[in-house]
Amino acid sequence: MKGVCIFGIAIASLVTQGAAAPRSQQQQSTAAIPGRWIVTLKSGIDKRDVEQHLDWIHDTHRRSLSRGQTSGVERTFGIRDFHAYTGEFDEELLVEIQAKNEVIAIEPDHGASLAALTEQNSPAPTWIISYMYDSSAGTGTFAYVLDSGIRISHPDFQGRAIKGTNVFPEVAHDDDFGHGTHVAGTIGSVQFGVAKNATLVDVKTTRVAYGTTAKIIEALEWSVQNITNTPGRAGRSVISMSLATATSTALNDAVDAATALGVFVVVGAGNDGKDASTRSPASAPAAFTVGAIDINSTRATWSNFGPSVDVFAAGVDVRLTSLYQDGTELLSGTSMSTPHISGLALYLKGLEGSVVDAPAAIGARIKELATKGIVAGSGVGSPNLVAYMGMVGDEGLNGASWNMLTTDRSCLRSR
Repeated sequence: MKGVCIFGIAIASLVTQGAAAPRSQQQQSTAAIPGRWIVTLKSGIDKRDVEQHLDWIHDTHRRSLSRGQTSGVERTFGIRDFHAYTGEFDEELLVEIQAKNEVIAIEPDHGASLAALTEQNSPAPTWIISYMYDSSAGTGTFAYVLDSGIRISHPDFQGRAIKGTNVFPEVAHDDDFGHGTHVAGTIGSVQFGVAKNATLVDVKTTRVAYGTTAKIIEALEWSVQNITNTPGRAGRSVISMSLATATSTALNDAVDAATALGVFVVVGAGNDGKDASTRSPASAPAAFTVGAIDINSTRATWSNFGPSVDVFAAGVDVRLTSLYQDGTELLSGTSMSTPHISGLALYLKGLEGSVVDAPAAIGARIKELATKGIVAGSGVGSPNLVAYMGMVGDEGLNGASWNMLTTDRSCLRSR
């Protein structure tokens, strides 16, 4: 059974009344946070060696009176063979840590930003695309949305949005910015989502628009544990990350470890107009990284590019229409591209079943169904792929060739 609707490109914002004012073009700095560090241990290190290292650093920090102004280890992380910790350390202790054979990287903790831009009055056309969808619509699948929170009470989620965790326990587990609710709506709202029957798990990763590399890793760790501790969920879940921080060994290794456990991780390429290798998690080898194009299939000038990018999707002048207020808001960014692909992955998982359970399988399927060779100015090293499911027709808005969603298998074409 199939239905016809307007794809989430003229998307309802799903924000609360009195939502935050339009965001500035750069949400928050991704600069290093003074005095805060992330230490990554060698991959596959024995659990006993991890414990011995942590015992050593706790003892060393505690014995030094001069280190009383720093907190020492604040939190440890573990995903499969990835082990790391974060905290405050003075320069002398950092030198001692670096000398340990089991340590592979020490890096500053950085600020992290939500990968969105807001435009008040754009002369460019906005997106409205009709498509056909199968009634399965991501049934039995789960999106773990690492973002500013989700307004789970919104009726367009039909009770399918649930609270996961909040890595900022000092603030309420709500969406205090609107970004996460929109991202979740793009993935799975009943009117405008790509996977309309998916369950949306709220993993609050930023406070308003601000996060840190360490907090992202914490949110990722919780998500992976929740997924893998629930039998059968790994192949039915996607982690969606519409955010960016400075290139991070720890975050990239954490994403790769999550993928090795069978979890598909979809991330934004970032909005710097640079090679995506300059951002994490976009540069993680195992991440499925999404760049942004406009309605004419031209890469947005600010969208990151390069070999780290896997596909492009709609991300320029996405008009958000409020369900509760008159007026609209235009939102651009790889934040908008990412949830389209997260929703697409869940849609395909619901439709095609276990053959696309593995991260490599669903990634390959998305690329197989993508339209090839239409992205103008894709950027050095980028794939020329626009990722959706198939063609309903050859003409998009303004005569642009567009790859519209369909589940009518007679419409799916090999590319």
